[in-house]
Amino acid sequence: MIAEGIVKIERRLTRRPTLIAWTLTLGFGAVSCKVLSAQDNSLEIMGGSAFNIPTPLTIYQQGYPDIKTTAHYDTKPFGPDAPYYAWRYSRWNTDTSWEFSQIHHRLFLSNPPDSVQYFAIHYGYNYFLVGRGWKLANFKVHFGADPVVTYPNISVRYMVSPSGGGLFNTGYYISGVGVAGSIEKRVHLWRSVCLAMEVGVTAADAWDVPIADGHAQVPNLAVHGRLGIDFDF
Repeated sequence: MIAEGIVKIERRLTRRPTLIAWTLTLGFGAVSCKVLSAQDNSLEIMGGSAFNIPTPLTIYQQGYPDIKTTAHYDTKPFGPDAPYYAWRYSRWNTDTSWEFSQIHHRLFLSNPPDSVQYFAIHYGYNYFLVGRGWKLANFKVHFGADPVVTYPNISVRYMVSPSGGGLFNTGYYISGVGVAGSIEKRVHLWRSVCLAMEVGVTAADAWDVPIADGHAQVPNLAVHGRLGIDFDF
């Protein structure tokens, strides 16, 4: 009986450091998330995709009738070419922030009219957002407005959109304006690193997307889902 009691005591003493270690680890994680949320700076890098709500598309080409249709777009988040991504830098002051971010959205027309051979803005229907952030309970809320910068790859009536030109002759064009809003949930991973999960909405009107001998008006309304890493420093 005495021997069995000694064994039981030894087992309890052996388990206790493990239980203490787990308690301290979980407690540190909870405190870390709370402390980190009050830091001055954060940088988020995310991947994801978007569902594009059907919107009007109008194509103006010199010497030809205008093309008007209701456009259905695919995002194709993993390719071809540059994938869908987003990043955000935030400068926090307690529960509010000023932010600068980019959403690299992608549009592939899935129902082209007969006169359109190919219509894609796959190097970016880009939102470059200046905005604000707020911490509400266990969530972050973001809102921003911006110019929309596009890189079109379009063939209409077998005439291909011009290469180069635009900003610094890179093929990127300031084509319109947009707004974006999102709500984000963070889960602490390790030290100053958190998992960021976000749902957002974007709305824009790109009324001057270049094509051969003309331009296209390409509004877009989309719902986005993103997942990534949030670094606090």
